[in-house]
Amino acid sequence: MAEFYREEAQTILENLSSMPFENCYPLSREFLDVPTSPGLYAVLHQTQGVLYIGMATKLRRRFRDGHKAFFWSFLEYYSPDEIRIAAIGVTIERFDLKALRRLEDIETLMIRVARPRYNSRIK
Repeated sequence: MAEFYREEAQTILENLSSMPFENCYPLSREFLDVPTSPGLYAVLHQTQGVLYIGMATKLRRRFRDGHKAFFWSFLEYYSPDEIRIAAIGVTIERFDLKALRRLEDIETLMIRVARPRYNSRIK
């Protein structure tokens, strides 16, 4: 893995985890407020912080299609009002495998640092 992404991963993680809760995307059935672009995201709890970190080539579709972090958090009796999505969109040209690999590396580094409770495995 490219270690030179470490600083970028740390910056993105800090930006996601420090995003004001009220500025994050609320949960909904269709997630219409969530961008359709590729990006890195964090599922945040209002007081407990980062619950899950991930990346998606289409953020809105990632949440519309179902997301295990939401299922697990509801099993823990969190209210939907206590959970929001923080996202940072990125620009990736279609079929740019190098850019996708970079995002995967950054996601892995962020998970290693933050160790969110709903990421099932640390890469």
